[in-house]
Amino acid sequence: MKSLIKKLDWDSAFFDIKIGEITLNEDLSIDALLDFDLVVVKQLNDFKVSINSFTEAFQETKVTFSKKITHQTTNDKSLIFDADECPINEKDLFELAYESGKYSRFLLDTHFKEDDFKKLYEKWVINSLNKKFADKVFYLKTNDSILGFITIKKNDMTTATIGLIAVAENRQGMGFGSDLLKKAEEYCYNEKIIELRIPTQKENLLACKFYNKMGYDVLENLIIKHFWKVK
Repeated sequence: MKSLIKKLDWDSAFFDIKIGEITLNEDLSIDALLDFDLVVVKQLNDFKVSINSFTEAFQETKVTFSKKITHQTTNDKSLIFDADECPINEKDLFELAYESGKYSRFLLDTHFKEDDFKKLYEKWVINSLNKKFADKVFYLKTNDSILGFITIKKNDMTTATIGLIAVAENRQGMGFGSDLLKKAEEYCYNEKIIELRIPTQKENLLACKFYNKMGYDVLENLIIKHFWKVK
């Protein structure tokens, strides 16, 4: 079974621990994996998993929403700017990124430090602006305040995924999230992308309700569990 576990090189280097990942579709007991500090187990259905010398410390359900992009969006987005045309200081997006990750497993699993969570989302912003993690970044600005932003990554010629979407906590419920998402849909339409996907946590009830309201349907539920080596 050890051979089925893939080492996550980027994650391991970033957190300075050895992290492995495995996807399972049946009940399983796994022998001790002394080469890893953390094993991330992914399951389409929930069933018991045990790993000798490891303890399960966290579980979430990642839900991916999907929508077919069939027409041009036309609502007013005069406050939304393209980061390629109007460059933005990456640090102006950090607090918003933390807000977008408040249900992240890297924050809620207390084996990770909050500072590591923040550095991870800062890295996500930086690599989105420099095109490593995203093809397009839009942000919403009024006067001198950045109210929200959204990142889009093309998966292939016909599908794309939202990486980060965030609105300032004190501006939520005012339609800014809808404006950002419609801007992303407009971008996808112009790029001939016919399906837009958005991953979030099932536990993030407000986000799930919002995406349903915006016409998105559930494409997949994926259970994610963290098994940490007992020390």
